[in-house]
Amino acid sequence: MDYNKALNEFTAQYYQQLASGVYNKPMEVGAEDTALVIIDAQKCVTKEYFVEGYKAMGVEVEPLLPVLNQLEENTDKSLKNIEKILLKCREKGIRPIHVRIQSLLPDAGDTGRLHASAGMFYPPGGLASQFCDEAKPLEGEIILNKTCSGICVGTPIARILRNLHIKKTIVVGFYTDQCVSTSIRDLSDLGYEVDMIEDAMNAMSQERHDRALQGIKFIYANCENTESLLARLETL
Repeated sequence: MDYNKALNEFTAQYYQQLASGVYNKPMEVGAEDTALVIIDAQKCVTKEYFVEGYKAMGVEVEPLLPVLNQLEENTDKSLKNIEKILLKCREKGIRPIHVRIQSLLPDAGDTGRLHASAGMFYPPGGLASQFCDEAKPLEGEIILNKTCSGICVGTPIARILRNLHIKKTIVVGFYTDQCVSTSIRDLSDLGYEVDMIEDAMNAMSQERHDRALQGIKFIYANCENTESLLARLETL
């Protein structure tokens, strides 16, 4: 008998049962107690940024274009869904909070150890930290900057949500397997209800996105797609 296969099946059943007790129905949303949290919908996730970065390093870009084109296609799908959700939330009075990776200092000297080790220095005004067109904040909307993965460690968002009497969060953005999953786990542990919109977030590859979802959906967060959320928001 293949006991690893049996354990996989047992584990799948275990988490299915666990999930049924945590998010057994969609998270209710409302303008008074819900915020939309958009994580890292910025130029550093786009094909444009990768092309410019490889050119700066002297790497021949042409052979990489098929892969970068696929990256662009996946990213654009998520950004279009983020845009739809953002517009609908604004219409319904659900406050958006925009979080991005950006240092405080012009030399990015305040960047956290992990990001610094990965060469992720995103000073103010640079291409990497610019918001994507689909997710640009309007004047008066909250913008938070971080130089680490999690929004709860890297920003005062928990205090801001508490002061706004927010108890529920709709989460979208990039990357599913990194900043998004870290932030969702932290928000859940801090006591917030979380609704993650699986087609309004993405990782660098579909494989990493799918694996990340497996570890958090219906445990740390309710999980639905853009169409489902928009239909529910329309009834508010």
